Amino acid sequence: MQGLAHLGLSAATDRKSGRSRSAARGALCLLTALAVLGAGATSMRSPGTAVDPDLVRVIRFMALIKGGFALAAFAGCVWRLARPAAPWRTAIYVAGPPLMAAGAIGLWSVQGVPIAAAGLHLGLLAVLAAALTDPDFLPDLSRLGRGHR
Repeated sequence: MQGLAHLGLSAATDRKSGRSRSAARGALCLLTALAVLGAGATSMRSPGTAVDPDLVRVIRFMALIKGGFALAAFAGCVWRLARPAAPWRTAIYVAGPPLMAAGAIGLWSVQGVPIAAAGLHLGLLAVLAAALTDPDFLPDLSRLGRGHR
């Protein structure tokens, strides 16, 4: 409890917000798993039109890079949702990474490339906008350090 006191949080507030934070983290993990499974199932079809093999290699390389971005966004959002966030930011932190993951898998499979690219980039933009405008995305380490001296 002493660790929470220097942040100005009470134990009751922490228990209540702890349940909502764990629910948000669980929703993020569940939605991401469903997005990966759904996009993976959709990607089993072969493309409807013939695509140049060189173009497929370039698109798949881009999808691999964007998949790395999706993984980093997922890790960052799971980490951020361990602390209270504004409701609109919580919604973005929960919905952005699954959208990015589904888009990356859609690009890899060359299925619906415009829709996959739009989903991937909208998810990325939303997570970046929420994180860059979130004053609590990175905790104030100087304030945390004062309680231990």
